[in-house]
Amino acid sequence: MESNVNGSGATPPAVPQRPGPAGRGLGRRALFAGGAGAALATTLATPARAEPATVREGALSLRDPRVGCLLDGSDESAKVRAALDLLPEEGGEIFQPVGRLGLGAEIMFPTSLTWTGENIGAAIIQPAPGYTGRLVSSGTYNQISNVHFYGMRTSDVLLTVRWPRSTFHHLHFSNSGSHAIEFLGTGEKSSAHANKITDINIEDCVGIGIFVNAWAYDNEFLNVWIGECQTGLRLHDGACFFDNLHVWGCVGNGVELRNSGHRNTFQNVYFESNGGNGVDLWKVWGNQFIGGRLWRNASNGIGVYSSGRTRIMGLEIHENGENGIRADGSGLCQVIGNQIYSDSTTTRRQDRPIVTVGTSDNWIITNNVMRAFDHASGGASLVGANNVVSGNIE
Repeated sequence: MESNVNGSGATPPAVPQRPGPAGRGLGRRALFAGGAGAALATTLATPARAEPATVREGALSLRDPRVGCLLDGSDESAKVRAALDLLPEEGGEIFQPVGRLGLGAEIMFPTSLTWTGENIGAAIIQPAPGYTGRLVSSGTYNQISNVHFYGMRTSDVLLTVRWPRSTFHHLHFSNSGSHAIEFLGTGEKSSAHANKITDINIEDCVGIGIFVNAWAYDNEFLNVWIGECQTGLRLHDGACFFDNLHVWGCVGNGVELRNSGHRNTFQNVYFESNGGNGVDLWKVWGNQFIGGRLWRNASNGIGVYSSGRTRIMGLEIHENGENGIRADGSGLCQVIGNQIYSDSTTTRRQDRPIVTVGTSDNWIITNNVMRAFDHASGGASLVGANNVVSGNIE
């Protein structure tokens, strides 16, 4: 609803008209002496109705005297719990200044908590001396940002995502004695789904960089970098979305899909120099990999094992230690518009562009560049009588 210029809600007085050629306008004294003047005076005398002010509490600093964190690496888990108890029931914000927050017990974040570090490189969460358990578990509707989780090679999981609909961004994870991030729902009413993970850097973890465990579907990952872990990413649930995922230098496979890891989408990926396959699929279906590069993995660029309806499109797959793509017992898959080759001008590193064995059949392989000349042992080697192979440069 529009109000007058005074903000009072009263109807403004009529504006005096400029006199016409034959008349004169009302003088100032006459105007205020009449009804119009009285109405205007009443309007000016009425104070504007003030809207109730919305007061937002500022973030509670861990260095606040009511909390008293030293941030020197000693066990301050009891102080963190006390800080969380100071927040209103409807949620609040904790600010972590530069320093080392030591935890000697797992901290369970409440619903609607925002936890913000001052600096992603220097606001550190780490295990206190002698502690080997999990560090932090998220609640529902959390926002966690600008923090470095540092495991010191002694911790368990650095961040456990136990509930849905939280946002994790601008975080650095390193040196976990286990996994960096684990999504761990326990059932339909306590699932770890519909979370958003953006701008995450993970390195040098003994376990898995990101472990999407049971009851952890529909999560979204954007701009994630994982390096030098045992395994970069493992999915045990489905319908997740990955955009700009870089996994390199892991001891085993770069990416693994297992159990119920169906219907996931990967686009703009870069899987390089991993000790196993760049991607390893086992008894999953309906996954797709669209755009990116699979390079210098010790085994295959992509291994497809008992995993039907896999779609591989628009990738550059080269210089892998065995084959570009290897499938065993997998059907109804598509390989479309990829560049599959080996760069070396002396000894070819990659054996063949595509190899299918066992009961594999019903593959559509079209519009790929996969010359036999670019591989150590020659061109594609396929089994099955119902494959469609056309439009390729071989």
